[in-house]
Amino acid sequence: MAINRTRRNILERRCVSKSVKRLFKGDGKTTFKTMYAVECHQRNRKPLGN
Repeated sequence: MAINRTRRNILERRCVSKSVKRLFKGDGKTTFKTMYAVECHQRNRKPLGN
């Protein structure tokens, strides 16, 4: 049985909710970074890497 795993960056693993990951799966880096910024703003957190 083969297990397909996708590589994830640190932002995906730590900072973005599962629902956002499901909604925007495969949309690209720009969309991901935008959604990450929105979630950080909602949670009053400073985005990583900025």
